Amino acid sequence: MIVKLSEVVEQREKKFSYKEKSIEGLNLLDSIQIDGKVVYSDDRYLVEGTYETTLELDCVRCLTKIFPVVKGRFSGIYLDIKSYEKYISELKLEEEIGELVEVALNNEINISNLVREYLILDISEHDRCKPSCVEINEIERYSENEIDPRWQQLLEIKF
Repeated sequence: MIVKLSEVVEQREKKFSYKEKSIEGLNLLDSIQIDGKVVYSDDRYLVEGTYETTLELDCVRCLTKIFPVVKGRFSGIYLDIKSYEKYISELKLEEEIGELVEVALNNEINISNLVREYLILDISEHDRCKPSCVEINEIERYSENEIDPRWQQLLEIKF
């Protein structure tokens, strides 16, 4: 979803609620529900909200498909191009940036991209199908000249 800055300036606040069918690089089992608002104050656009979806992932131990529900909060601060240039020019060389501020390209805020960043960070790196999932010893399983399916695609690479 794209929010135009001009819409937010006029109303000072714009609420949104929508479903996104797909997010680049992620396998969504169902649409992702995104709810939130954009508030304009002091030449800044504060975006905040929540999201919830079900992903399709592989168990890190046995590689069976799992479907974890991922939900969380997101937020971001955006500036229009002029305000962003002023903000950057006022930073001193060795000054730490206290808060992450983004530029609103083309005077638009892409909510879906912001949610995608938060969603990727919220995905567990070690999801298992169940807590007691037993890892199959892959060395023993494929010791009879069989190829582990996880490596099969490497054989198809042509040089």
